[in-house]
Amino acid sequence: MKPTPYTTKTGIQIGCDYQPPQTWEPSADMERLQSSLLDPEYRPTAERIWDAVLWTLSAALLAMLIIGVHYA
Repeated sequence: MKPTPYTTKTGIQIGCDYQPPQTWEPSADMERLQSSLLDPEYRPTAERIWDAVLWTLSAALLAMLIIGVHYA
């Protein structure tokens, strides 16, 4: 088999624009983004932890405010 491009007797080049198929591997970030977009229940663990911390702090500060106003 002759290498690409192959030139015929009439001068036509066969395969002159051929490019081998491109392959790619998705990264972990791409897979995580796709999971979060496709699954509405998907939430990273770090986000859940921060939500719990913020709710706890908010409840504690609200309790301190109510107690402070009551005894002021």
